[in-house]
Amino acid sequence: MAAKASTAKRIKFPSVGWYEEVASITVADQQYQKYGRLNAIVAFKSEDSIIQVNFDVLNIHEIKEIEEDEMRDCDFIIELEAEQWKDMLKDIKKNNGASLDWTLNTLDLKYDEPIHRNELEDGFKADLFFRYIPSLQVFFDNASQITTRF
Repeated sequence: MAAKASTAKRIKFPSVGWYEEVASITVADQQYQKYGRLNAIVAFKSEDSIIQVNFDVLNIHEIKEIEEDEMRDCDFIIELEAEQWKDMLKDIKKNNGASLDWTLNTLDLKYDEPIHRNELEDGFKADLFFRYIPSLQVFFDNASQITTRF
């Protein structure tokens, strides 16, 4: 029922509020509970906006805006251009989840540079992206339940 109430709101992306709304939907999602053993601090970068999210097994908390130099403390960063984020989220909304062309995995392989990285070039932490991609995809697919404004 909470998901239906969310559709009435128009929440700006990227913002702490947008990630908080998706997090609140996601922690109640049965599919996320199945895949959600995600244990990482992730930064999501779009242009000058950097939002850090603490995925703590099945909990998602400590969502905050950070500065560029604070990304070094994150396990990995997912970065897309503003138009790429917009196109991905529009696809998710249209299809009630990402279509094959707009999954995080496809986007990571599609571009010349991967969409994920670790600021300290720690290969183990960078590889966490691949370990947790099913959970991250469920997280972003839940954005279909909110109305995003750009």
